[in-house]
Amino acid sequence: MKLTIDTDKLADAAQWALRAVPGNPPAPVLAGVRLEAADNTLTLAGFDHYRSARAREDCEVSEPGTLLVPGRVFTDLVRGFPKSKPTTLALDGSDLALSCGTAHILLPTLPLDDYPTLPKISGASGTVDGAALAAAGARVAVAAATDDTIPTLTGVQFDLTDTTLTLSATDRYGFHVADVPWTPNQAPKGKGKNRPRVAGSALVPADAVRDAARILADADKAELTITESQFAISVPGRWATGSILEGELPDYAHLFPTEFETVATTGTEALTDAIKHIQPLLGKADPMVLEVADNQITVRAGTDDKGRGRDQVHADVEGDPLTIAFNPGLLLKTLQQIDGPVAQFNFTAATKPALVHSVDQADVFRGLVMPIRLSSISG
Repeated sequence: MKLTIDTDKLADAAQWALRAVPGNPPAPVLAGVRLEAADNTLTLAGFDHYRSARAREDCEVSEPGTLLVPGRVFTDLVRGFPKSKPTTLALDGSDLALSCGTAHILLPTLPLDDYPTLPKISGASGTVDGAALAAAGARVAVAAATDDTIPTLTGVQFDLTDTTLTLSATDRYGFHVADVPWTPNQAPKGKGKNRPRVAGSALVPADAVRDAARILADADKAELTITESQFAISVPGRWATGSILEGELPDYAHLFPTEFETVATTGTEALTDAIKHIQPLLGKADPMVLEVADNQITVRAGTDDKGRGRDQVHADVEGDPLTIAFNPGLLLKTLQQIDGPVAQFNFTAATKPALVHSVDQADVFRGLVMPIRLSSISG
């Protein structure tokens, strides 16, 4: 292998491939990033048996070849090279020689034969606006569980219809849902378990969704692939894949209320700030109380030994006054996904989940937040 490539592009591609390299690999070879030079392109890939990340950049290839290098060291090296100078990569015996400006480095390679075969990506299930899917994926994935006690809850569910992708995730305490328009392929390519789905549902690891969101933010168009065993997203020069999880999430349609006793609209930023003003008084499990009445929301919390506090924000309130308690971290996690200056809170009772979304945008993103039951709420 021998090639010359723009250093900035190489650093960006290496950083992307590194996303699928585990921090503590179960086998030393999985710490590697695979480099393949051919047809004046360089493809870098990372893989941990469950997800992969691939990046392709144009370059000048003098000698094609494929090799495996320690991923984190390689990425740190090229990120530190001067961006104004091109980088040359050349196989030197069993080492990879990296040259950029005055820097010349020999990096030992890893045994390529021991590296697992990268997953093949089936034909696309359909196309979607990249930025819209990135936003939806980021907002929904934060609601997924971060431990694997119940593996199903670590995923984001994709429900596919003729016109809409619906993403949902829950950790049992909150439930986030977002809708994204998409265009399914009329004749997807593939057979058997590799045939791309254009209907039904699939549970995708939240980490894979977060990774996909990073390459989609600036993409006008992205290809989405969902099969019996694989999730894949691709934009020009970048690919991400993940294994499909077993199981499915509860049907959110039966969980989200449609009739409400109290509806309050308030400034998203103002309420976020009010919660943050009081939050330092609380431990992780301590509740925060919201009093909804008289065209305002009063946020209060605390105890005699830790200190007490309150803050107020203006709100347009329709319906009965309500006092309800939440975990402040959980409430903030949902409130921070609201993409709009005004948030709408929909309440059925102090002991029932609250539905939160931006005004007139419940079809874009909606979050369900479980309250905390209090035997008594003192002043």
